[in-house]
Amino acid sequence: MHSSTQPGFYSDLWTGALEDAAGRLREATAALGQTQWSSVMRAWCVPYLKYGMERVFATGDDPKSGLVELIDSLAEYLRASAKSQLPLISSPASERDDSHPVEGVTGQHYGHLFREFNAQSFAGEPVTLLRARLERNDVQLPALGSAHVLDAGCGGGRYTVAWHLLGAGRVTGVDLSEPGVADARARVAQLNIENVDFRLVDVVELPLPDNSFDIVFSNGVLHHTRDWKRGVRNLVRVLKPGGVGWLYLIENPGGYFWDINELCRDIMAQELHEPARVAVSMLGIPANRVFYMLDHVMVPVNDRLTPEQIRAELETGGATSIRRLERGTDFDRVERIYQRDPHAVAKFGVGENRFVFSK
Repeated sequence: MHSSTQPGFYSDLWTGALEDAAGRLREATAALGQTQWSSVMRAWCVPYLKYGMERVFATGDDPKSGLVELIDSLAEYLRASAKSQLPLISSPASERDDSHPVEGVTGQHYGHLFREFNAQSFAGEPVTLLRARLERNDVQLPALGSAHVLDAGCGGGRYTVAWHLLGAGRVTGVDLSEPGVADARARVAQLNIENVDFRLVDVVELPLPDNSFDIVFSNGVLHHTRDWKRGVRNLVRVLKPGGVGWLYLIENPGGYFWDINELCRDIMAQELHEPARVAVSMLGIPANRVFYMLDHVMVPVNDRLTPEQIRAELETGGATSIRRLERGTDFDRVERIYQRDPHAVAKFGVGENRFVFSK
């Protein structure tokens, strides 16, 4: 079930010393064995690599040598740790069960991550991010006060509520994550928000009427499903003629940023989701950053796509006025490319695939 669209996991940048370092790290994580303690250590590798990657990128230097040093320092530490595991928690670890459908595993993973968000991360942060991305790209929306918005793959409902806070007249969030939808309903009730509803719905099949929404919004969801192409076509199908669609799918090529994420996926391939979340949280990392750490690392499917693949599927589904967004918030990868940060393309590839379209 551990899927990636990149042959061999890593990009063409991942050669020589960097590839050798990744091999040494994989050997070191395997040498930890299969215990509860080794599972915690592997989970801690994820924030170590991701925070370290951010520090390397912030220097403005060519990131390759910094990433080699980062990976090798972690491998050296793990080799030492393998010789001195703590006996108190070195009982055999549970085996990961990947026999359940993709949707169930993914829904549980995100449901447990989103439920830990505080009020600011749940309601404040998403509306700020969404507003900035819309404004910087001059996305023209229908009259929001009378618009019905579909949040397709709403998870815990963060962006469903963000659309409400931006002024949408009615917002419907759909997802197959039972814990996610339950958490979203509880939070909306607690906030006394009206005209926002949630439904347990398959975002790939999207069993909703044709031409029924003024705005369709799918933000980082379909790349985790069994059939992203069908999901895209159904988004276009339920959009009203003249409406506005928003689609975000993760990118290929993705530069060193996605190489590090793929290395983390490799390390965590057999680990259990909830213990990993607890282990990362033990480091005092805020819930929204724990989400960032484990978001793409522990889902069964993580299909990364070229802009051309996405555009072609939107056209096949009948979308018109298709535009790939060139701007983002200050920390978005596409914004770093737009601002011409040093080595931005090597770091981030093409940046996030965010598209707007009509019908």
